Amino acid sequence: MKNKTIQKNDIKIIKFEELNWKQIEGLDKNKTIFFLPISPLEEHGPHLPVGTDLLAIRDATTEAIKILNKKNPDLTYVLLPAIPIGYCKFNTDFPGSISVSGKVVREIVYSVGLALANHGFKFLIICTYHMAVGHLKGIYSAMDKLESKFDIKTCEPWSPYFHNKEMEKREPKLGFDTRKEVHAGFRETSLMKYQYPYLVDESYKNLQSIYRDMNSPRVLGKTFKQLGLKDGYIGSPAKADAGYGRWFFNETVNVFVKSALDLYGGKKPPELPLRIKTAMRALFWQ
Repeated sequence: MKNKTIQKNDIKIIKFEELNWKQIEGLDKNKTIFFLPISPLEEHGPHLPVGTDLLAIRDATTEAIKILNKKNPDLTYVLLPAIPIGYCKFNTDFPGSISVSGKVVREIVYSVGLALANHGFKFLIICTYHMAVGHLKGIYSAMDKLESKFDIKTCEPWSPYFHNKEMEKREPKLGFDTRKEVHAGFRETSLMKYQYPYLVDESYKNLQSIYRDMNSPRVLGKTFKQLGLKDGYIGSPAKADAGYGRWFFNETVNVFVKSALDLYGGKKPPELPLRIKTAMRALFWQ
């Protein structure tokens, strides 16, 4: 089969791994935005798959690209393969959690960006659902290094949205405090019920609400089991609702769409709150 240039009308989602080098070389360096989904495989309670974050972020990124192709077809959007890597040391006492150091996260994100920047590409968006500080430190360290060395613009849209409490401001009124939903609770179970209902174990309906203040100094350095979280979740999965999951998914997609257009338009991306920046600076590489 002869190589041919990419015709955007023929392909809704351009997948990096399906291109040959001549097609990649032929992309407009100034009008191509790359998307890198990255989140770890980790336990999500007895009711959700270990790939919850990875599946959710891959699908949200894909949907965002579909919308971007309609909103601004003059640009080219390329989906890089989702990388099942992240720092999640706090729940590695459960089988299924695969944690790497923040340094590894940094090196992977940097290496992807380096490969693109070396060939003149200008835009890279890192997409992750995993909000652990050690994971984010790796991503943001890589982005800082890329932008300091090359003419490439980067952003990671979800953690500023999440850590600045934008979700609590915008989400539907639910009648309970969603700020306590930390891991595999109401939000993520709702998301999976909407996206992958066949992967949600029915046991979620009988799981009691369990809460921990993960910002307390008393929990620093402790694993979930050391904190008494024997089932590996924090929140109220039994309250899960697929309708909320739809809202959650679409909100993520909208954040990615806006971030991509803002990045191309030269707008400064939202910043992480000071408390998260401080935590990242204080955290030793693990």
